[in-house]
Amino acid sequence: MKKYDYIIIGSGPAANHLLFKLARTDRTDLVIENNLWGGTCPNTGCQPKIFLEGAVRPVLNTYYLTGKGVKAAAQLDWKTLIKRKKEIWAEFRAEERSSIESDQVDTVFGSGVITGPHTVAAAGEEYEGINIIIATGLLPHHLEVPGSEYAITNDEFFDLDELPKKAVVIGGGYVALELATILQAAGSEVTVLQHSEKLLRPFDQEYVEKLTEMMEERGIAIHLNMPVKAIAKNSAAYEVTAENGQKFETDLVIDASGRRANVDGLGLEKLGIKFDPVKGVAVNEHLQTNVPSIFAAGDVADNGQMNLTPVAWGDSYHIYDFVENGLTEGIKYPAVATITFTYPQVAQVGKRESEMAEGDTVRRMKLGSTFAALGEDDEEAELKVIFNKDGEVVGASEISINAGDDINLFAPLIGRKDPAEFAMNNLGFAFPTLANKLDVLFR
Repeated sequence: MKKYDYIIIGSGPAANHLLFKLARTDRTDLVIENNLWGGTCPNTGCQPKIFLEGAVRPVLNTYYLTGKGVKAAAQLDWKTLIKRKKEIWAEFRAEERSSIESDQVDTVFGSGVITGPHTVAAAGEEYEGINIIIATGLLPHHLEVPGSEYAITNDEFFDLDELPKKAVVIGGGYVALELATILQAAGSEVTVLQHSEKLLRPFDQEYVEKLTEMMEERGIAIHLNMPVKAIAKNSAAYEVTAENGQKFETDLVIDASGRRANVDGLGLEKLGIKFDPVKGVAVNEHLQTNVPSIFAAGDVADNGQMNLTPVAWGDSYHIYDFVENGLTEGIKYPAVATITFTYPQVAQVGKRESEMAEGDTVRRMKLGSTFAALGEDDEEAELKVIFNKDGEVVGASEISINAGDDINLFAPLIGRKDPAEFAMNNLGFAFPTLANKLDVLFR
């Protein structure tokens, strides 16, 4: 039985960033992967999504600017775009596995099954590891309704050769609204079916409502409180039936109803490792499971954080410091910014206005009247910043075309009592950008 210092099940961001750290040591590592090397984010998640958003953005930008200095909106060539995407990703996938292999790092393609506190079986062999890291991420949730097999998920979406004339997107989170944005910009007739009364729950709901209005104005039909009862296939297309009996004819059904922990087949039950099938593997302040030699990191860890790539990085860094450097202090997560790649974007870091405590205050800045926003016809752009009673920045939300970039300004300011002084004295921002208006906001 071959022995390693670390056995990592999964090859996504959590695994990669732990390997980056371990490369500075003489530790031996084994990475086991049963799907796409690199994990969800670069293959079927945020990276291909932002790639497509790069083409969608000018289409929608020119749509709003038509008659305001632009003669006509750009048109998206779906077949050419997807062909280019496949070519780029084929190169990435061909190199990803070999890029992590070294004299210290071995890889195995197969499903890892934890057989003991220090052993993992994969591809017909058993391996021994001093430390075992579960970094398997999440899987798409599948609706439990008749005909659910007719729906695709984001796993298949990014390789669609043909653009559907009509598409029904089931869900109301990041994935649902981002894919709806892409499809509508490309020319599809899009319907969104959300089972509850709210969309994008982690975000400021005032800005989500503004986003919803703008999506509907562009022709996206959004139905709230519309749980799906069944999906059927007829000779020409599909039919989605809601619980209220309403029917929607479509050429494509996308199940974006959520994601769940990728824990199936890991052998957790046999070892008594505690987990929730949706939230993931239970961990302590050092990311250990109830079996101390076995850790969980990233989206599969039930760590109380949002499922974001920077959180996975932080998990990996903490495991490294705990095991290699004897760190005793539990993990502390910084404020991590998050964004929807819709049009406009909605971004968030720290507290939302709805989470304000007694003594907190909110300051708003209308960004739509700035020359930069006027030049892009981003008239709905707005920023709000939350301060606590001591004057510390505790949260920020923004809706704008550039919200994702803007919100990063506030991550290093979270918790500072001197945000204006710190920003103005230590950070020399380019002019004229939002950053140069912080002094106005902080007065």
